[in-house]
Amino acid sequence: MGAYFDENLIAAHNGTNFVVEKMDKREQETEAGKGDYYVMSRFKYKADVMHQRYNHEIPAKNFVGDGGECCGWDLTAAQYDGATWGDILYLGLYLGNAPDYIYKNKSVTSLDVIEEDQEIIDYVTWIDSNINVIQGDEWSYTTSKKYDIIICDLWAMDRDVTEDHKTTLLNNYTNNLKSGGKIIIPTSGETIS
Repeated sequence: MGAYFDENLIAAHNGTNFVVEKMDKREQETEAGKGDYYVMSRFKYKADVMHQRYNHEIPAKNFVGDGGECCGWDLTAAQYDGATWGDILYLGLYLGNAPDYIYKNKSVTSLDVIEEDQEIIDYVTWIDSNINVIQGDEWSYTTSKKYDIIICDLWAMDRDVTEDHKTTLLNNYTNNLKSGGKIIIPTSGETIS
């Protein structure tokens, strides 16, 4: 299994706040022998090198509960039980893998992505054009639109999620949830609504 997006669409990039590097990866070994090498892009912030995302389908699947392929993501799958994949708000763009995966696999009505960094928005040109990317602060964006699911992809590690973060998200987005809607933090496996 190689990259999620065609790697020819993603150029290496050294931006103001982030870099995208091309990395050599190797497919898993099979009974027939060692896996082949392939190239995959890695996005990472300059200020927090642990905060990174790869151009790969498995993390995208895991973040929306379809994975379970490693690392205890079955907890994340349970977060989506009973959720309606209608109007979705996704906080954080990165390389666009998770929003694109949602759009192509979840039969959503609408998908809005909030990203603060305009340079990231300008750089990511390969996601489906039906995904509405909005430049705004993920922590304080305001809208009157109501969502079925709000997915918060804002942290590198589960230990980075604080009570203050959860309170800020609840205060800002609770009025944007439809009846039965959920605010989900895949990184920590929490539903805070």
